[in-house]
Amino acid sequence: MGSTSSATSTSRIDLTAYALFSTPYSFIAFLLPFYIFELGGGPVEVGVAFSMYAWAVVVARPLAGWSADRLGRRATMIVGGTFLSASMALLGASTDVLHVYMAMFSSGIASSFVNVATIAYVSDAGGLESPELYSKMRVAAALGALGGGASIPIAYVLSRFGYALAFRALAHAFALVALAGLFLVPEETARLAARHQRGNTAAAARVVALAFLLGASTGLYGPQILPFLKERFSMSPFSAVLAYLPAVFSWFYGPRIAKPSWSRATAGFLIMAVALVAMYNSPSPIVFSASWVLESFGVALTSTSLDQTLSRHVKGVYWGRGYGIYQAANSLGYAIGAAASGLVPNPFYTALLPLASALTLSAVSRF
Repeated sequence: MGSTSSATSTSRIDLTAYALFSTPYSFIAFLLPFYIFELGGGPVEVGVAFSMYAWAVVVARPLAGWSADRLGRRATMIVGGTFLSASMALLGASTDVLHVYMAMFSSGIASSFVNVATIAYVSDAGGLESPELYSKMRVAAALGALGGGASIPIAYVLSRFGYALAFRALAHAFALVALAGLFLVPEETARLAARHQRGNTAAAARVVALAFLLGASTGLYGPQILPFLKERFSMSPFSAVLAYLPAVFSWFYGPRIAKPSWSRATAGFLIMAVALVAMYNSPSPIVFSASWVLESFGVALTSTSLDQTLSRHVKGVYWGRGYGIYQAANSLGYAIGAAASGLVPNPFYTALLPLASALTLSAVSRF
């Protein structure tokens, strides 16, 4: 590994803007599918909407990585926050599924610039030496998503005036939250990346491949969880939130036990596989909720471990581009999975196929 610079400082890590930029996650994940139903769409349209987001990430993240390395972390994050505010405003003005597709594509661009810049920022400021900083980054995103979850009971209250109207009003509110985040973007840290001079292309390629397989698996079942709950248990979007709430804690504890090691990634993939079988065969919402906790824990453990591992195999001056390619691969997998998610008869079991490949690759990588 490269030498550690005394210029690194974990005490100045500021993830406030990142947390604010993460607030729309719960809003989109839980309320968008039912908004698409309100506009006349179905499970296929839900899958396409999330796929549009993922395809935008595939296109934009390599560019975001170049921007983070050449223009700086701060400028790149500001571009992402601006796109996020615009995409939420567009979603708030939407009246057709096509408008939703456009907003989700714009959100994908926003996510690309925000996430690549943030993970490079964390690597700069001490993540290489202190892997727990990547865990703090994940926890900050979870806190933002949890805060954004306040939109769900608000939507419940406002839905008496119409669900579509409530959804659009909240989208405009999140546009303002993203706008506020622009004023809290942290200082530039790209100069600190030069301390890490070594790279391992083969190991980095394995991390990228695992990210692709993880994305393919989550893309297959993720967009269909809420439609599945509606069909299997006749649950409303608000009841579905209650089923998910316990899983929020997985995103606080999963990243905490992550390590930059292949064995931790393997463990996460295995946990996901067990959880997916349990989710599909759940006899009640309570059992499904418990299985969802397990699934979220596996995803959190695996994704954070891969985040930590990549920085050790990519030279510091290429951290932005490295994470851009890594996250683009993850989103490419997700886009493919999401596009197919409404077409396969059992998305939970189908998602086991990329997981099996990931388990094999991560297990072999240990040797």
